[in-house]
Amino acid sequence: MMQPGISKKSNFFSDNEDLLWHFDHKFKFEDAWKWASPEAREACGSSSAKEYADLWREVLAGFGEVCGSVVAPNAHKVEKEGIHLSASGEVTMPETLRRNIEVLIKLGVPGIGSGTEYGGSGAPMFVELCANEMIFRACPSTALNACWWGPIAHVVERFGGEFERQMAIPKLVSGEWSGAMALTEPDAGSDLGQMTTWADHQSDGTWRITGTKRFISNGNADVVLVLAKKAKGAVGLDGLSLFLCLRDEGSRRNIIVTKIEEKLGLKASATCELKFDGAKAWLLGEDGKGFKAMLHLMNEARIGVALQGVGVMEATLRMAEDYAEQRKTWGKSISHHELIAEKLLDMEVELKAARSLSLSACFAHGMIHLGEEYLRRNSELPVAERADVEAKISRFQRRVRQWTPLIKYWVSENAFLHARNCMQIFGGYGFTTEYRAEWWLREAMILPVYEGTSQIQALMCVKDTIKDAIKRPRSLFEKAFGNQVMAVSNRDPLDRKLAKCRQLYYASVLTIIKQVLREVYRSSRRKAVGMDLMKSIKLMGKELRKQENFGLALINAERICEMKALVAMADNLRRDAKIEPSRRWIYERFLYKSLPRIASLKAMVEVEDGVLAARLKGFSQADQTTETNRLKDAGKTGGSHIEIDRSIAARADGDLPSSSRGEAVDHAVTEADAARCV
Repeated sequence: MMQPGISKKSNFFSDNEDLLWHFDHKFKFEDAWKWASPEAREACGSSSAKEYADLWREVLAGFGEVCGSVVAPNAHKVEKEGIHLSASGEVTMPETLRRNIEVLIKLGVPGIGSGTEYGGSGAPMFVELCANEMIFRACPSTALNACWWGPIAHVVERFGGEFERQMAIPKLVSGEWSGAMALTEPDAGSDLGQMTTWADHQSDGTWRITGTKRFISNGNADVVLVLAKKAKGAVGLDGLSLFLCLRDEGSRRNIIVTKIEEKLGLKASATCELKFDGAKAWLLGEDGKGFKAMLHLMNEARIGVALQGVGVMEATLRMAEDYAEQRKTWGKSISHHELIAEKLLDMEVELKAARSLSLSACFAHGMIHLGEEYLRRNSELPVAERADVEAKISRFQRRVRQWTPLIKYWVSENAFLHARNCMQIFGGYGFTTEYRAEWWLREAMILPVYEGTSQIQALMCVKDTIKDAIKRPRSLFEKAFGNQVMAVSNRDPLDRKLAKCRQLYYASVLTIIKQVLREVYRSSRRKAVGMDLMKSIKLMGKELRKQENFGLALINAERICEMKALVAMADNLRRDAKIEPSRRWIYERFLYKSLPRIASLKAMVEVEDGVLAARLKGFSQADQTTETNRLKDAGKTGGSHIEIDRSIAARADGDLPSSSRGEAVDHAVTEADAARCV
């Protein structure tokens, strides 16, 4: 039996029919061509949208060939060779990894999405992001060393001055320099208010950074974007700025690598602890606007992680299918046994659903970038044309805002489950290092953790959802009631199921709103006698928005996020099936599994857990006592003198457009209608 999991040489783009289908149907090159710069058009030698699409198809095919024939066969050696930190702070990369990187540089990968004026190819960002799936399918450690060229260059190009751009971008584009972003600190992960790294402004216009960053992927990079306080003692997110910092300042080491983390997976990716001891740096963007600038990189990175998860799902499905087909028991391949057959089918359908939504988000994100650049280049556009472009950008922004936490959450969580299922299909062999199923399980475990944990994504999702419901309660009622009607009246039986999924989701949101309202009325000692739900939401809107009243909603954050993700993926599969009827079976099977799952999650939302509520109440009382004692010890009276944001999720809503109202159903919605939906 041929050993499954040992990569056969193939082209990771052209061997993937599903990816090719989405390239042809998901990526609207006609729209991208309209907004592409004249320089980018000239650089790629294309005179039409078709030629433009054909070029990037060829580019991705070339990248897929390298991933399949060079990077993937080397993945085992890359892990075995590992990385090392010398006593002098030098990071030694594996020789095999170094050769992988050299091949990618020769192919032009570092500059594929950067501007032509800096030596880049000017590819649409969605083409650049799409490549994440293929390289992560080939070798996650190589991917973590290669995925930073473009994103770092994009941030420098957007927020840096001409000096910073000319200093960093050409060397990133050529592959001479690699990049990293330094956000996390030893005692400050998602709670950025606790960050201690700070910068001191110098008379020559530069800055000096002092502090420590930890868990920095590719931390041995030549150029590092650092989020730090704009002054020692600055508080809140408005006190943070973004800086460009080089690893070396002449012959002096500017950033010191003090540690390489020993990790469960990604053995050849340098996850570093970095020390900044007066490190020279340059400000990117406005002083005090660093968090907003960093969001551009973080949001792009989260879409990238979702596509990394798709790569893991693709690799583990193929590995499991190969093994199950070869492995014989009771006279037939185990792939023909009912339980294994269903497991493989579920893995295939979930992979296709994940890819569909992730590439939709990928395209939308790329079009935002193209559209904004188009408006900057054409400041004298006629008013009507500018308004049309701005409206399109706004629609793309709403989609990205909604979809990013969903794909980061769902794909990351399920990529790990796919790797676990793959190992299970291998049985005892899967637990050994011989077949590498265990390797994929280890590699997948990082996905729900980095670039914002799954829980942070869920918090962002539920906060946006509740905020939008409070702002537009009638829209929520209309959607809930309208989908209840469509669940019984739609002519298409699959669309009826989808409407039922939506109705259950909206009903769950209404349930949470009711729970939060009860808490608000209780805490304010007001009575809701004779008050219907919509009037209560409008009356108590300001109170509902307060973070301290969100407790019951936050308990169900992951459930709401999962439900919303399932509905969003089903919506995308429905659109895919409309384009290509032969894909309808994917839509059908996904709904078959999603509807009972959403119903189960709704049931969990409706159950109020008294034990958990009591536990959380005890925590709240203990925290309040601790804070009171702290203030007494500090000689304070009254409340705290500062307001520190507690998490990324607590402030992200102020930095990007809110979600759209969506399509309303033409019905006069009453409180009785809403009650029937819950």
